[in-house]
Amino acid sequence: MHACHIFSRLFIVTVLGAALATLSACATAGPQGPASSRHLRIVNATFDDMTALAFAPSGSADYRSVALAQALAGGPSSITVDVPSGGCRRDVRVTFRGDRTLLYPDLDVCRNDGLRLVVGSARLGRTMMVRDDQQSPGSP
Repeated sequence: MHACHIFSRLFIVTVLGAALATLSACATAGPQGPASSRHLRIVNATFDDMTALAFAPSGSADYRSVALAQALAGGPSSITVDVPSGGCRRDVRVTFRGDRTLLYPDLDVCRNDGLRLVVGSARLGRTMMVRDDQQSPGSP
């Protein structure tokens, strides 16, 4: 009987150790905070080359440019970029050849992993033309 008690206690200690190790691993691999690395796939389905891309917290003018190795050719081509660290809600500024700039406001980069640029309004009327710090509603 004594051997059974020793075996059962050893078994319990082993199971508890494994559970503790699992919990420890889950704690380090848990949900990513706002500083985590996020990726966004940009699909350029327009006729123009995309020459620049920048992200800002929604509603702010604190844009951070994303380095592009080369312009993203129009129709259709894609690239995956690293989103600068920060919160989930972002304004995305896309610049095309000829300095035409579109603003995609309030994109949730935590829930969305892609942005499709199309002729017309890619965000159902929520795009805006931006020229010389003046914003006017409309589509390209």
